[in-house]
Amino acid sequence: MKKYLLLLLLPLSLFAHGASSIMAPTVYDLTGAIQEGQKVVSLISDQAEVAEYTLNPENNYLTITTPATFYYALLADSAGAMICLYLGPQNVGSTELFIEEVAPMHTSPVTAGLKAAGRGTLISLGTGTTIVLVAIAMARSSSGDSWTPVFVAALGLLVAIAGTALSLVVGAAKGIQTSVVNNIDMRRRHKASRRSSSGTSFVVLPMELEEVPEEFRIPLLEGHS
Repeated sequence: MKKYLLLLLLPLSLFAHGASSIMAPTVYDLTGAIQEGQKVVSLISDQAEVAEYTLNPENNYLTITTPATFYYALLADSAGAMICLYLGPQNVGSTELFIEEVAPMHTSPVTAGLKAAGRGTLISLGTGTTIVLVAIAMARSSSGDSWTPVFVAALGLLVAIAGTALSLVVGAAKGIQTSVVNNIDMRRRHKASRRSSSGTSFVVLPMELEEVPEEFRIPLLEGHS
């Protein structure tokens, strides 16, 4: 019987998670500075070195994993037209376009819902399957006149079916919750972007390529080639 109990506990290992620790990247919201059809083709740091980055086209968040005080980004469209962006600290006391540095937005409602439902479904199916296998093993080792294996197998099917249904409900609830949180966060960021500031803010400022200092302009173009 002990070995059957151990088999029943195996799916619980799916809940185990290892601890991890990573350095938070720098994130800039390029909304309003990057136009449709444009993409970031090169990015350099304040040391005039190529910086590592990723751009999320869904929300225009530029995530930079290379630490620096400021950056220059080169944008290009399908026609080859190029424009530069300065990303870094600047005193903002006017109505000039600026976009504050922000943390990444929460995951999308669909992704959050599917992740929650998928994880629950896998656990439910794994647990139900394990119980059915235990029932089969019990049936083989029993004398044949016991109904216990049948009840255990029925329990396994019930766990799989009910667990899957519950996982779908949990996934839908998670998606709704994520949507509400995202909407609240988006309204907060829109309000923050309209406020003027007399202090130092992290900004995104469009500029012509010729306006970029030569010591940055050359490596910026080289990073695009």
